[in-house]
Amino acid sequence: MEQGYKSPASQKNLNRLRVIIIASTMILALVSGVSAPTTSLHIEKIDDQGKVLSEKDLDYTWMETNLPVFGNGVTHYYHQGPVFVGNEDDRWNPAEDKNVLEKDMGAVKGTDLKDLCDLAGGMVPGDTVTLRAADGFSKTFGYQNVYEPSSRQGPMVITWYREDEGYVPDYRTGMRLVFFADTSVNPWGIHAFGNRDWHESADPSDYYFYVQGSEHYPTTTGLSVQDVAEITIKSPVQKADPESLPSGTSVPLDPVMLLFALPLALSLYWRRTE
Repeated sequence: MEQGYKSPASQKNLNRLRVIIIASTMILALVSGVSAPTTSLHIEKIDDQGKVLSEKDLDYTWMETNLPVFGNGVTHYYHQGPVFVGNEDDRWNPAEDKNVLEKDMGAVKGTDLKDLCDLAGGMVPGDTVTLRAADGFSKTFGYQNVYEPSSRQGPMVITWYREDEGYVPDYRTGMRLVFFADTSVNPWGIHAFGNRDWHESADPSDYYFYVQGSEHYPTTTGLSVQDVAEITIKSPVQKADPESLPSGTSVPLDPVMLLFALPLALSLYWRRTE
């Protein structure tokens, strides 16, 4: 047999080995991209063009030491999962008595998102804030939910401690957004952030749904971003008011306005020089 000759069986085994190696490489790549607990945050405020106006980096130990701590590590907080019923109104479950106890976020402690935003210049009405996880998943919220939350919604807290797991990174899903809702609606008197709570607190464009085929089921668990790594405040386009500009400040002219104004100005000039 000539050197280098491979029988059909050997070639087949070699091809199988190549497939296994490629598949293993792909799996390792996917695993490496899986989100992991975070211990620090990057906070920034940008304008509508993406220019960074201010930014700050900090870790959970600094947050615990320098900012008000929300939660006591004893009281549990709950969100609500989807309610699988046919009637769309009933899916919001006003009684807040279905798929709540199963969504225990734990006895957590953390920092109010509002306090974190203030470190990078804060928010004003019209601004939005985006929480981005280490794996790229993100959710965006408006000013009112961060700075003026209803009691049914409660403060939006970036949690870095859970009683049964400890601090991040042992807290496996931290840092995590948890809504510290009140106890006013549910039958158990627990701190539960229900689907109807969010319905009454948020703009409809911010509702979150679990999608199953063509059906949409509201849920607040989908708002609870895990492994938060970045907080980005974005300000909308700001148009200058000429009356509010300091004396001597020039306002750029619209080229279209110049197109119409120039002939008129020339006409007036010619009349005066006749």
